[in-house]
Amino acid sequence: MPGPVGRARAVAPTVAVAAVFAVTVELLRAVNPLLDVAAGRIGVTGAARLALLIFAAPALVGLAVRWAGAGHATLGAVWLLVLLRLVAQAQGAPGLLVVGGGAAVGIAALVLVASRAVTAGSGVRATLGVLLGGVADLAVRSAYGTWDPIWRPGALPWLVPLLAGAVAVAAVWLTRPGAAAHAAPRGGAPAAPRGGALGAYLALYALGYGSAGFLAAQAGVPLPLAAAALIIAALAGMELVRRLTLPGGSGAIPDRRWYAEGGALVGLTAGIGLAYLVRGPLVLLAVVVAALAAATLLARALTPRAGAVGRPDRYARAGAAAGLAYLLPVLIFQTHYELEFPFDNRWALVVAAVLLGLAGTGVRVTRTAPAGPGPLLARPALLTQLSAAALLVPLVVALTPPPPAPVDRQGTAVRLMSWNIRYGRDAAGRVDPEAIAAAIAAQAPDVVLLQEVSRGWPIGGAVDLAEWLGRRLGMRYEWSPAADGQFGNLTLTRLPVAGVVAARLPYVQGPMRRSYLAVTLRLPGDARLTLVNTHLQHRRENTPTRLVQSEALLSRWAGGARTVLAGDFNFHPSSAEADLFRAAGLVSAQDAAGDAAAFTAPAADPATRIDWIFGTPDLEFAGFALLDEVTNSDHLPLVVTVRPA
Repeated sequence: MPGPVGRARAVAPTVAVAAVFAVTVELLRAVNPLLDVAAGRIGVTGAARLALLIFAAPALVGLAVRWAGAGHATLGAVWLLVLLRLVAQAQGAPGLLVVGGGAAVGIAALVLVASRAVTAGSGVRATLGVLLGGVADLAVRSAYGTWDPIWRPGALPWLVPLLAGAVAVAAVWLTRPGAAAHAAPRGGAPAAPRGGALGAYLALYALGYGSAGFLAAQAGVPLPLAAAALIIAALAGMELVRRLTLPGGSGAIPDRRWYAEGGALVGLTAGIGLAYLVRGPLVLLAVVVAALAAATLLARALTPRAGAVGRPDRYARAGAAAGLAYLLPVLIFQTHYELEFPFDNRWALVVAAVLLGLAGTGVRVTRTAPAGPGPLLARPALLTQLSAAALLVPLVVALTPPPPAPVDRQGTAVRLMSWNIRYGRDAAGRVDPEAIAAAIAAQAPDVVLLQEVSRGWPIGGAVDLAEWLGRRLGMRYEWSPAADGQFGNLTLTRLPVAGVVAARLPYVQGPMRRSYLAVTLRLPGDARLTLVNTHLQHRRENTPTRLVQSEALLSRWAGGARTVLAGDFNFHPSSAEADLFRAAGLVSAQDAAGDAAAFTAPAADPATRIDWIFGTPDLEFAGFALLDEVTNSDHLPLVVTVRPA
């Protein structure tokens, strides 16, 4: 019977993959907001070139293997990954050099540790590590409300990179050359895994079955339920993958199961496509099916062919393929809203699913694993059972809601705030929803209308701002999706709600679809106040679109009493769009109760007025203010008191 060290060595390859995966996916999420800031400085195409450079860099892993050997290159890459992650935490406001470098090193390290895990001739062990890392990542993000520790101040967020880094280094140390019999197979270095499959899996994880914010927004369910569903999907994937082994526990994937391959490919592409095309509880099922299919296909793709040896040139190709297969779907998905490709950006995700599916199909030659796989892999159900403890995190979050914000009513007056929050990021790209929440709380508003709210969007750091702000402020939230469903308008209120209508605005021109959100509040004396929150098309050449969208909003209003229409309208006081609202008899709060000459954007140096609060003539505005000291976003917040006349 193996001793403690032998048992630790047996499970070390799987644990190493899990720890490296968890660190890497956090860095990948952190890269996107920083690249978006770079796009504002050097243009979208310039930022795209920079991204290509970052994510092609994992090809350098081939040089590392040639120079130091696979074992030492793996240990060195993991040490460097942990160091860069800790430097990013120490920076407070991580920069693109450190985060981008960490993401590139993370992908290279993942290729290397995956190759150590498949030395037994099966992709099951490596895939179990990927799924285990996903469970850990989802649990941590659930505990932090999807706001990654890398962006958070204080001592507590340090625990995550320190623990993950220690586990990664220790696990790789146990698999170093000469540390165990399975550290290097006969005939040379471990076979380099299919990098394209790893990269495609990472892309779909970031945008689908690893994003609780996306799932909560698309399915219309609370964030803890979405996180629990994704954790359950990963746990089920671990059970499914371990059952791919042949009788006798050889750890090899059967070489002829075309029906399983075809079913997994269809399940992945259909699940991802359906998740982005529809809304409602059906999305939960679609994402779970996609996650299970992705796990199956990844296990098949990571299984090396007979006689495969990890030559340095193959490691170079695997590193480059992993980086680019991750980047291209994410890049196309997000930059579509600036470059306007002649196809729906969701096709990028379908292509990534097909890429992973094709990498996981085809004949695989059965190979036998070394004897004595260790107690954890000999009883792989134990791995799933231990990982199931992660479900306690979303359960605790769901059972500990914050107290509701107090309601201090003074007649029928309503304190209103409207603000475009730019995905919860500051000018440097730092993801900081706490700064947004603090600025809101300082004004003690009764209702808040927010635009450019992201729920899992890559350039927002994949944070679910709706759930995070609602929980942090103790306010009820209502949501209207725009674009692809992860970007839209959010209304927070501490007052009772009488009715909600969320609908799309006419599209006309790109680059993205827009929406509005009408929330009717109950006021004392059975009075009602309707607040319409919206964000119109933004480009200068989109005036025809804004005119059509403005007419649609006015039609939605239809002359109703006690109505406010507010948000980022993207037109100026002298624009034809503004004339439509004035001609309809609506009153601008800034013109009636503030400084009509004051600008609302950009926040750091205001030069234009594009944010508006309009009201019907039966409302009075008082105390209008532009909060020019609040520069967390690129727009200034607008605050006013609304009172029925």
